[in-house]
Amino acid sequence: MNAPGTMLFFSLLVACLSSHAHHSRANFQLDNLVEMRGTVTEFNWANPHIYWRMQLENGENWLIEGHSIPGVNRLGWTRDTIQVGDELLIAAFPDHSTGRKFALVEYLVIADGTPLAGFTPNAIPAELRADSGAGSAPGVERERNAGPVEPSLDFSGNWRADLRGVNLRTGAFFDPQENLPLTEAGEAIIAAYDEAENPSYQCIQGGLPIGGGPYGIRIDRHDDRLAIRGEHSNIDRDNVIWLVESAVPTDQPPSRDGLAVGRAEGDRAIVFEVKNYAAAKWGLGRGLDSSDQKHVSGRLELQIDGLAIDYTYLITDPVYLTEPITRGGVLRKEPDREFVNEPCDPEIGSLHLTPE
Repeated sequence: MNAPGTMLFFSLLVACLSSHAHHSRANFQLDNLVEMRGTVTEFNWANPHIYWRMQLENGENWLIEGHSIPGVNRLGWTRDTIQVGDELLIAAFPDHSTGRKFALVEYLVIADGTPLAGFTPNAIPAELRADSGAGSAPGVERERNAGPVEPSLDFSGNWRADLRGVNLRTGAFFDPQENLPLTEAGEAIIAAYDEAENPSYQCIQGGLPIGGGPYGIRIDRHDDRLAIRGEHSNIDRDNVIWLVESAVPTDQPPSRDGLAVGRAEGDRAIVFEVKNYAAAKWGLGRGLDSSDQKHVSGRLELQIDGLAIDYTYLITDPVYLTEPITRGGVLRKEPDREFVNEPCDPEIGSLHLTPE
């Protein structure tokens, strides 16, 4: 186990809203779905989002934004789903600025006639599914065939927030935070909010909310620790809650992830504290920095049926918060599987900032 930086999980845990991997959808006309036909001239398969460029039938060149790699994998995509030279029909939401040839995909029909969703399986119109001979969207079938959901006895397994009824393309998770108890320093940072400063665009990990974000985590219980990995992580290592005092690293330098130490309370609960933070950009969630005085405490409790985890945590940072923030929620058990950690590309992560 590589001790430095091992608590990425708690960057994921304590963000009130996501700063990781996504940006606000406010620039898109989400009430204006338009069809486009054209040829793929460039395709980028990388986190935090996939992108491709299309030359339309009218000669215009557009940049199209899609989901993350884990997101499209859930919807039935693979690396080879789109290739340069493919002819596509897409339905997408264009940018508010008519001068920017930039759009967010809702669904598309690939060259062989298969319809695919961009963010949620139900985005594909029923008539397209019928025309293709598919009874339901490919992503729905992928989810149904993912395997049985086995209960956990010790927190181990795959977990994700229940997102039924949530439209991920609207970016509801990805807008600046509001109604926080801010100090003057915190107010100044929020007032100077700049989407271009999102650390995720530079592939700096952190900020996925464990209770409401679109990605899952995998937990493995060991004698001395919980090892945690995020579905959207581009780091090929685990993150840790240390459960045995003798195993806790004594030489770990301060980091944006901190160092988490916990203990078991009975068979179904773990309480923890996270200290040893370094000051970090957006370390308190989207748009709000954190200081080296940040502190997190919390509790994880496995429900009796082994199919859900209740979590609560409290965040303090006297530099930016006038009082602690309390958060809580539920994770639902998913079919167990290993995550594939795809690369994150800072250049691709910033494409939407200058799409022309």
